[in-house]
Amino acid sequence: MHAKDQKIRERSARFRDEYVAATPGWYRGEMHLGFTLLFTGSVIAWCLFQIENSRWQEWMIALPIFLFGNWAEWAAHRYLLHRPSKYFNAIYKRHCAVHHQFFTHVTLEYEGQKMWRALLFPPFAPVMFVLAALPFALLVGWLWSANAGYIAMLTMAGYFLMYEALHTLSHVVDSPFLDRLPLVNTVRRMHVIHHHPELMATRNFNLTFPICDALFGTSDLRKGLWGTLFHGSGHATMGEEERRIVGPDAATPVAEDRRKHHNL
Repeated sequence: MHAKDQKIRERSARFRDEYVAATPGWYRGEMHLGFTLLFTGSVIAWCLFQIENSRWQEWMIALPIFLFGNWAEWAAHRYLLHRPSKYFNAIYKRHCAVHHQFFTHVTLEYEGQKMWRALLFPPFAPVMFVLAALPFALLVGWLWSANAGYIAMLTMAGYFLMYEALHTLSHVVDSPFLDRLPLVNTVRRMHVIHHHPELMATRNFNLTFPICDALFGTSDLRKGLWGTLFHGSGHATMGEEERRIVGPDAATPVAEDRRKHHNL
């Protein structure tokens, strides 16, 4: 491991120890995760049970919502979570001063339920997300049909669940299966690069599929939309600037990089 990466690992390890030690005794990561799954899953199930005699045109509303969600996660991550601002400074500090200190490109792993506090959105986040999405779903239901409104709502709740799932999978180390799974392996390797301290504010802001990163030039790859989406685990065609920052080990597979760092 390079001396620079070793210093990053040591600094992150100190922060982890302090953060876990400061975690309240009542916190249980299993309950944190369970609430997220139960709440979003219940919203999706309730919406599905309300849909009757739907038409394929109504289900097509899921596509623009998915694309908007991809843009929203990219824009929020780029402009709010990695830039200090007057009204969103608290989430900026939590993201950069906690999440990116706790998890770096050489300390992506999490062990033990107390570490989930630094990994998952706070429990109120899925509730706030659903409440924020509700007016749009009601508007769709009023302008089009009740079915379309329910489909819009379940799509947005499903997007939040997908976001949390892919982000969590991106912090699972030493998984050859995930590193071979199409699309998921792309998300995982791009998240590794994003967690490098020198690249986190400029590269790979999508936490799900890197559509906006490819379209708006914030990907560390130079392969276009489809080439980026299906790039996989390797670092081929990484930009020269990013390769210089990450170092010569960028040529090796992500899974191998993770195993090397995890075993040190």
